[in-house]
Amino acid sequence: MTLLFALMVALLTVGCSEQNQVHLSDPTAKASVQLFNEAVLGSSPTDAIPMLLTNESASWLPKQIILDYKDGACYGAMVNYERRHSFEFLRAAINARFAKHERPTFANDPTMGIWRMDEKGFSIQLSDGEDEDSFLAIYILFVDPETIVTRLKEMNETDPELFDDFPLEDLIDGLHSIDPLEPEAPNSGQPSRPPENAS
Repeated sequence: MTLLFALMVALLTVGCSEQNQVHLSDPTAKASVQLFNEAVLGSSPTDAIPMLLTNESASWLPKQIILDYKDGACYGAMVNYERRHSFEFLRAAINARFAKHERPTFANDPTMGIWRMDEKGFSIQLSDGEDEDSFLAIYILFVDPETIVTRLKEMNETDPELFDDFPLEDLIDGLHSIDPLEPEAPNSGQPSRPPENAS
């Protein structure tokens, strides 16, 4: 539940991020890591989707990719990497493409990184669960805050023990105070397809 809360907060944080030059100094990372291709987000199971990964010549491949579908469209992906390189090496690979979107609050966090691509309507959360044998990168399309509120209420009704000792009402109040997303971003739980030339 803590990871879910952290992801929701990160997705809904607004404001501009600044480019973090510290993590751009390793060109080896860009060439070495196969990242998830965010153009898959928004596709349906019957679409001819683009390649699942970028940089086919890279040597550090994910050990597992889990795609999440809702209402006939892919809205998220969980990408697990074995610990062949460091957490910062993986961060540098993501920054090779998305540095200007990295959230400053997490730019120097040793166990988490957050990137928010407002124009393309998706976010990345990179985490280092120290008890796990891998690093986890979560790619997820933006969702209208009211959709999240509805889903949280449904979960609370069907499985209330998930929210024991969790300030659910405070979270819902916070979600109600967030401005709706721009029209080009997904809303009402319906993911939108990224631009055709997304890479």
